[in-house]
Amino acid sequence: MSRHILITGGAGFLGTHLSRSFRRVGVQVRLLDLEGSAGGPRDPGVEYVGGDVRDPRVMADALDGVDVVVHAAFASPRQPAELIRSVNVGGVRSVCEQALIRGVRRVIVISSAIVANQARTHPLFRDSPLTRLDLYRASRVEAEALAGEYARRGLSVAIVRPKTLVGPERVAAFAIVFEWIRLGRPVVVLGSGRNRYQLLDARDLGEGIRLLAGSAAPGVFSFGAATFRSVREDLQTLLDHARTGARLHFIPGRAALVGLRAMELANLVPLSEWHYMSARGEDSTVDISRAERELGWRPERSNTQSLVEAYDWYVESWNATGAARSTHPVPLAHRALKCLTWLLQR
Repeated sequence: MSRHILITGGAGFLGTHLSRSFRRVGVQVRLLDLEGSAGGPRDPGVEYVGGDVRDPRVMADALDGVDVVVHAAFASPRQPAELIRSVNVGGVRSVCEQALIRGVRRVIVISSAIVANQARTHPLFRDSPLTRLDLYRASRVEAEALAGEYARRGLSVAIVRPKTLVGPERVAAFAIVFEWIRLGRPVVVLGSGRNRYQLLDARDLGEGIRLLAGSAAPGVFSFGAATFRSVREDLQTLLDHARTGARLHFIPGRAALVGLRAMELANLVPLSEWHYMSARGEDSTVDISRAERELGWRPERSNTQSLVEAYDWYVESWNATGAARSTHPVPLAHRALKCLTWLLQR
């Protein structure tokens, strides 16, 4: 096991959970983020460093005394196209280059399960991604290829492809759903909801990455829940738990896709793979057998358990403070999806 680990993007949700996983086994943790602790609470025993992963001097200093780096700093699909590629690809280049120079034992690059999706391009402009999510996917594919180049140069690199993260303190794409449930309103499901969409609890991912840090195994590892059902079944279990009177409301998939694309083009709402895959009625799953077989990793939480615990945290946060932290602009998303629902019901 590593003695001293660096986590880039450490002030974010994933960095926080990763830090907890490593600290539980006595590993010294250093977190690198643009703004150090980003003005938030600081955990005792954790070293916070401010700086941009794309800056080689920042990375060289941050790697001092480190034998494992987990690179979790990346842009989101809703950010400008130039920034997406600069951070997602340039960040991997900077981390791997400095790790190679300084003899870091192990580099773990957090990628995304979306990389495995089929590439889709614009019907008229063939070199252009169809949606912002496709543009984001392309940057992740390029970043993985770059990490592979450094592996061929002798760097011990593992790539992690996690499914959509959820759990306490992380609501992301589900913030809208949770708010509808909390208020007892109809919960809009794009498409029939009969497709399966595998999620991943952040605590289970933290344990998986901790195990991976102690391994020398190269290549790609996929992480996701072991137990999951269809979208409608998982959401119905959540509604049964919440008992607020909320009911599922289904929007035809083809019409939902048109509406989603229109909202994205108008910059009304940031969309996720969960939205698009649900509307298209496609399953979204990964094979976790390699992580189970080679790392001894066992995800403890099912889709519904993670959703229930995330929802309970969301409600408790609202009751205590009148707000719930989210990586998505929830009020704007509410208005946009409410408008979409109204239009599709005419």
